[in-house]
Amino acid sequence: MKNLVLGSLIAIAASQAAGCVITSGDDGPVNFVTANWQIKHLANNTTISCPPGFDTAALYNQPINSDGSSVGDPVVDLFDCAANTGTSAPLNTGLYSSWIEIANHDNTSVFAKSLSATVDLTTGDKSFSAQILEDGGYFQMQWQLVDAATNAPLSCAQAGAAGGVEAVATDVANSSNSASDQFDCEDQYGVTAGYTQGTYTVSVAALNASEASIGTAPALTNKTIQPKNQVTNLGTVTIPIN
Repeated sequence: MKNLVLGSLIAIAASQAAGCVITSGDDGPVNFVTANWQIKHLANNTTISCPPGFDTAALYNQPINSDGSSVGDPVVDLFDCAANTGTSAPLNTGLYSSWIEIANHDNTSVFAKSLSATVDLTTGDKSFSAQILEDGGYFQMQWQLVDAATNAPLSCAQAGAAGGVEAVATDVANSSNSASDQFDCEDQYGVTAGYTQGTYTVSVAALNASEASIGTAPALTNKTIQPKNQVTNLGTVTIPIN
């Protein structure tokens, strides 16, 4: 199975139709974020209900700069977890990092947190979809390319990595449980699609335009995926280019 991962963010759903801009006195234009969420049991790919004692979905919209750094405090809206959708209070136009946390009734204890998405509210209302894996999580990694002979750093263009960077994770306990994720080399960062909890061997390679390997990093062994949508950071992977 191959999952194409675009950048390091989960996909953002299409903008709401005719997302109008509302002005509010001297506060300027405002827009809204509509979030949709689901909790999944990845082992059998089924959607499950909200866990007992966690009946709230908290939508966080954190204002950010163009470089992704936070600006001020996040705006938090609370919804019934079972509703699987909710629209934020009015938000000032701008860029936001948005995510969902499944929490108890007063949002003081968190069951799990979704991956975040960058949401652009400069042009109108937007929506995004969040998935929370009850029995799985994700691998996160950065990469650098080097000349295999000299160890000198290489850019993606110098290396000829037009096909991107591919990460293949194989379950140590069940080798048939294996999947790959492919990233744009220039991103230098990626988060995989979801994996069921367990221990994995991860192989990371740079690909040419024909998607053939031009260099493979030493295998990363005994890397663990935790449940409840947690992210396991593999650190920076050095890929020697032949």
